[in-house]
Amino acid sequence: MTTNDENIHLGELIKKIFSYWKIYVPIGLICLVVALVFLMITPKEYKMTARIQLLGDSQGMMSELKMLKGAGIGGLFGGGSSGVNTEDEIMLMQSRTNMIEVIKNTDMQIVTTTRSGLKKIVLDSEQSPITFVFPSHFLDTLSQDITVKLNVENGVIKKMEWKSSLFETVEFKNQSLPCTLQLPVGDIQLLSNLPLNGKFTITLMPLQYTFEELVKTLMIVPTETISDIILLIQQSSNKYRSAKLLNAIMDQYNLYSRDVKLKDANLNAAFVRNRLDTVTMELAVLEHQIEQYKQTNKMPNPEAYATVTYYGNKETESMILEKETRMRMLNYVIDYMENPANEFAAVPIIDGAGEAAIMMYNQLLLERQRLMQSSEANNPALLLVEKQLREQHKMLLESVKTVRNNVQISLETLYKKDNTLAKQVDNLPKQEREFIEMKRQQRIKESIYLFLMQKLQEKELINSPDEVAGRIIDSAYSSYKHVFPRGSIILAIAFVVASMLSLIIICLQIFVFNKKE
Repeated sequence: MTTNDENIHLGELIKKIFSYWKIYVPIGLICLVVALVFLMITPKEYKMTARIQLLGDSQGMMSELKMLKGAGIGGLFGGGSSGVNTEDEIMLMQSRTNMIEVIKNTDMQIVTTTRSGLKKIVLDSEQSPITFVFPSHFLDTLSQDITVKLNVENGVIKKMEWKSSLFETVEFKNQSLPCTLQLPVGDIQLLSNLPLNGKFTITLMPLQYTFEELVKTLMIVPTETISDIILLIQQSSNKYRSAKLLNAIMDQYNLYSRDVKLKDANLNAAFVRNRLDTVTMELAVLEHQIEQYKQTNKMPNPEAYATVTYYGNKETESMILEKETRMRMLNYVIDYMENPANEFAAVPIIDGAGEAAIMMYNQLLLERQRLMQSSEANNPALLLVEKQLREQHKMLLESVKTVRNNVQISLETLYKKDNTLAKQVDNLPKQEREFIEMKRQQRIKESIYLFLMQKLQEKELINSPDEVAGRIIDSAYSSYKHVFPRGSIILAIAFVVASMLSLIIICLQIFVFNKKE
């Protein structure tokens, strides 16, 4: 009995629903038409993707500097440099400084649109029928949008309107290309670009507005939580324009990073050049003294050299020369590091002073410089890096002094070993002994000079234009199918909206209007 009642109620419900077809059928048709119109007027957008791999070791700096303090620099000669912080590099990549350069290089401030059927198509500046030549810094200082509407036929601008809140609307007709337009904001030259006919709208946007809008549409993320490969993604209706943008971002990142490295390398080169000039002067003075000594004492050089060769132990003398050269270079590094003016300056990489540890220290300096470019002076991350630098500077200085002390001990041992030779040299005339010492000092200076020249050449190699911070794995490419708008999703949304609207109106009809009657 109950089942029959339920069937009766269900049948009545279905009849009632069908009785309101005049409500949901029109609503469904309206939503369907709106969805179809939306699909017809909305341009297809594609997912643009690019990938770049950061170049750097994954080993951290702090652990190795602690080892350095305990074991001395010599044990780290085979170590590597510090790792690359992916998040910091992403911030650097999309920093305002770099993005502004990308915007300027890709003409992102200029947006050209036209109609293809019902769809509004976005063109790149290179796909536009005309090219603008603006006054110097015109786009950099633009404060409001400027809209240019033009009608082009056979390379002739039939009509052009310039609209902006900066000035009253200016209109030009029948302008042949190239031409120069006199506007309230300055003289702007127009050049013929592509032989296109039709109506176009060109918008010139302020630099800051372009930057803010670009950041909203751009996604830069690591491919995984812990990864040195960065993924650049943008959704755009113009594949060429978006690909040019993503490629320009990666190129600008490499260019900026290379400029920072060049600056760091030039600091080292300046140190080497300064020491090279000093040694060159000392060597010139010493050679002049030797020449005067020979002339005053009438001592032929071959005889003195023959005496040193006869009595000398070549192997011991060579080792002494090497140790003294290293001692001089270590003293140079220590004096440089103890100078307060060089607190946050790059430490020169010198053989025998822990190349790996100094490279790690300089890498942290580079990270500090990058943070200063993308953050304020009181940024906690920047303050933390500076604190780490001071601690590591102290550790590094102590370790270099330890190496110098070890070299000093080795040198004293060699001096003792050389006592036999010294006793034999004492038997030589005083003039020959003085001359031998002067020649010995000359050889030390010459060794230091050659060493510094070698280091200077190494710095020039670092300045190679092939030096990059990131290896481009995939240049920007487009997805095979468009990602927006999706016809099935739009129609599904239209169906849901139509059902909800119909249900709301039917409920109002049943429970509100019918009760009033």
